Amino acid sequence: MINAVENKNFVFIVLLYFAMSLLGILHHELWLDEAHHWLLALDSHSFSELLTNMQHEGHPMLWNILLFLLTRITDNPFWMQLLHIVLSTLTVGIFLRKSPFSSLFKVLFVFGYFMLFEYNLISRNYILGLLFLFLALGLYDQRRKKFPLYALFLVLSANIHLMFTVISLALMLTFVYENKKRMLRYSLGFTIFILGFALLLIQLWPSINSSFFGQIQEIPIHERFSKGFISLFKGLINIPDFRTIHFWNSNLLVNLSKPLSAIIGLLLYALPLLLFYKRKTTLIFTYTALFGVQCFFFITQLGATRYYGINYIIIIAALWIDHHHVRFGRNNINVDFARKISIYALLFIQFCSGLLAYYYDYQKPFSSGKQVAAYLTQHRLSDLETVTLFCEGTIIAPYLKQRPFFLCTDSQQGFCNWGLQCKTDLSDEQLIALLEAHSQKTADFLFLSARNLAQPTNPTILLKKLTHLEPCIVRNTNYYIYRVIRNSAKSIPHEKTIARF
Repeated sequence: MINAVENKNFVFIVLLYFAMSLLGILHHELWLDEAHHWLLALDSHSFSELLTNMQHEGHPMLWNILLFLLTRITDNPFWMQLLHIVLSTLTVGIFLRKSPFSSLFKVLFVFGYFMLFEYNLISRNYILGLLFLFLALGLYDQRRKKFPLYALFLVLSANIHLMFTVISLALMLTFVYENKKRMLRYSLGFTIFILGFALLLIQLWPSINSSFFGQIQEIPIHERFSKGFISLFKGLINIPDFRTIHFWNSNLLVNLSKPLSAIIGLLLYALPLLLFYKRKTTLIFTYTALFGVQCFFFITQLGATRYYGINYIIIIAALWIDHHHVRFGRNNINVDFARKISIYALLFIQFCSGLLAYYYDYQKPFSSGKQVAAYLTQHRLSDLETVTLFCEGTIIAPYLKQRPFFLCTDSQQGFCNWGLQCKTDLSDEQLIALLEAHSQKTADFLFLSARNLAQPTNPTILLKKLTHLEPCIVRNTNYYIYRVIRNSAKSIPHEKTIARF
């Protein structure tokens, strides 16, 4: 039973977490992926169109379905952010209620980097994966008695993101190992899991041959191992490089010494042996999940802190299930002390990184979308057409009155079409040529770019640099804003065409 003091502490932590989250999103600007999924839902006029627009996503559809429903009510992206922190607060509440850890452990985890910042203030689908994972772990001590529900939560988590698919499969394989002689009695739960997994494959099938997987074929085999190898280090020893405003997706120790980071990273693979000494079930889950993560990185070659953090979640999940496998008796005091030191050191690192990341996101713009909208409004330019080369426009689109024009697609657009092979490494001369061609359609427009372009010689356009935006946490989003005006005296012929990409 939960006593009155524990209940008051629970309510206080949940309310504090929600209050900090609400304050955080009021000072957090959407970056590319957040804006992309919001616009993907908003600009899909039917559910079938949503499915068509998602075919190159590489993600299951649940988060986009929630956004699709939300965008039938509002076009303000704040409500996506509010929905996200409501889900993250619910996830935190489940963790506080159901997890077997000490109060200190819970507070350090809840206000750590991933739960406070990465999977909270940044509105993505990861929080749904954590929500269903924690619901499943909350049933761990009753997993046999309530196996159909346990299997349902696992497969729902798997249907959020491939990284959570890895954890869900590892937990299910662990259950099979534990109950290999009694499989038939759990047939209903296995049926639910298999059907849910089939649904996952159906959703992901259109993305299998997309650009996400095509790019890695040119990478040498030995280089493809490195991203997975270092991921455990970057997930557990997550110390962003706060010496720069661009701390996001950085690691201080890696920047200071890659060899030292590699050595620590190698040693960390022995950490589960220390934490789960002589408990085979927990070790099977942990190393199966970590191996699955290595496969994910090897196949996709994706790399970012949000992915590396899944390694941290695996360790937390392993500690959670290990609580139910601990055998009472006399333990090695020295080993137990080393375990506690290791666990709380990791938690404290994450806690400090979380508070610092939260502070910097509060103080500095995360990306430039709101800055662009504010500048255009202040200088009465918001009625002019806004032009970008490609997905730079996605970041600013949620804050503009109209969709920007993408030179790459030769159309007004909001979300980013990942399936389009767009050449963006153009020379300044090639980019100017595209602007000249577009000026034949629109005589006066704004152009946003991370490049510092010079006024072209013998121009058919006048290129006026209006401003250079304040540096943002996300690299290369502090855009230059140009006003482009057609020089009618030197207008190029309408029939002149520029090769599209």
